[in-house]
Amino acid sequence: MNDFSEIAHGQNCLVHAWKNTSFGQRLQAVMNRRQNGLSKQLEATFNKYLTDRHTDTYLMSISEHHPDDDRLGKLSMWRAYGGHTNVAFVFNTSPLFSESAALPAFSSPVLYATVAEFADHFSQVVTGLEDNFAVVQNTDPNQLVSELFFALHMAVLSTKHPGFAEEKEWRILHSPSLWPSERIKFDVVSISGVPQKVYKISLENFPNEGFTGASLPEVLEEIIIGPTQFPYPIYDALVHELTEAGVANAPSKVRVSDIPLRK
Repeated sequence: MNDFSEIAHGQNCLVHAWKNTSFGQRLQAVMNRRQNGLSKQLEATFNKYLTDRHTDTYLMSISEHHPDDDRLGKLSMWRAYGGHTNVAFVFNTSPLFSESAALPAFSSPVLYATVAEFADHFSQVVTGLEDNFAVVQNTDPNQLVSELFFALHMAVLSTKHPGFAEEKEWRILHSPSLWPSERIKFDVVSISGVPQKVYKISLENFPNEGFTGASLPEVLEEIIIGPTQFPYPIYDALVHELTEAGVANAPSKVRVSDIPLRK
C-alpha cells in the first residue's frame, strides 16, 4: 500500500471496539469462557502482525459498476485517478465471489463507517458467537484464534472513512507474509519514479480447485476509454491488443466515454 492512512482508519475503529466498548469486553469474555487467556492470545497474534499489516499489504481497488447508472464511468474516478490517457476495465465479478482457496488473495467490499458505526458491525460478530457458543465450545482454541484473527485482520484492511462512500469500493487483498503463494509473485517496478514491489495475479483458471472465470476473455466485460484528447488511437490499440490476447469480437468490448472532462 502506498498510503498507510488507508489502514489507519480501520485500525483505529477496531482498537476502539476492542478496548472501549462493551462489545469488545463481551468478545473477550466469550473467548476466555472457551479457554482462559484465549483473548490475550488473540490480541498478541493480532499485534504481532501490526508492522506487516502496514508494510506488507498489497491490494487492488475496484469500484462497483452498474451499467444502468454508470454507463460512462464514474466522474469522481476519472477526476481522482484518471491520467491523460485513462481507461476503465469493467470486470465480470464471478471470480470475486469464488469460495476457492486456489489463491491467497481475498475479495472484500469496503465498509464505509465511523468509529461508532464500525462498533455496531463488530457487535453483530460478538452476538453471533454468544448465540452459537456450542460451536465455539467445540472449536479447537487455536483454530478459534486463527479464524478471529483473520476476521479482524480483514476488517482493518476493508474499512474506510465514510467520506469516500461514493466510490463503492471492493478490495482484493494479499498479505504475502501471512499467506505466501507461488501463484502470486511480485516484480519490482517504478511507479511515478518510485521503485516498489507489485504483486501480480495471473488471469488464470484453476478448475480443479473451483476457481474459474478468471481468464481474460471471461473476466473482461468491457473497457471504457475515459475523458482524453486521444480516444481513437487508444481505441485502435486496445482492440488490437485484445484481439491478440484471444478476446472474441474485441471491437464490441471497447467504447469511449463522452464525459467532457479534460486534465
